Amino acid sequence: MRLLGIDYGSKRVGIALGDTETKIATPWEVLLNDSRLNILKAIHEIAEREGVEKIVVGVPRPLKDQTLENEQVKEIRLFIKDLEAQGIAVVEADETLTSKLAAGQMVERGEKGKRDDLAATAILQGWLEKSHLSVSFEK
Repeated sequence: MRLLGIDYGSKRVGIALGDTETKIATPWEVLLNDSRLNILKAIHEIAEREGVEKIVVGVPRPLKDQTLENEQVKEIRLFIKDLEAQGIAVVEADETLTSKLAAGQMVERGEKGKRDDLAATAILQGWLEKSHLSVSFEK
């Protein structure tokens, strides 16, 4: 199954593609978040063109209190509802520390610039790995 990973930000949206067969996520694109409507349209076009069946959206979880929901989380959840309204299957994934992980990867490579697509890749890769660790045991 083809998947799209999203690192949603108020200024930029990182996009990654992956699939459940190879269990590999790849950086794809960074979109300028000039309006929610434009972002939704761009994501819908990418999803159709690439045959995406499910979208994995990163949602930050506070490190200290997992029950807290800040403005960023509220905005992301509204974005998820808008995606679902388009008939797209969406799941949430913990994006805690993915931007720092992406920044570390860029430093290792000697790269500068936007890291949103790398953060989206980390979100999607984490979800792929976690979803395949689920093992059901029969009694």
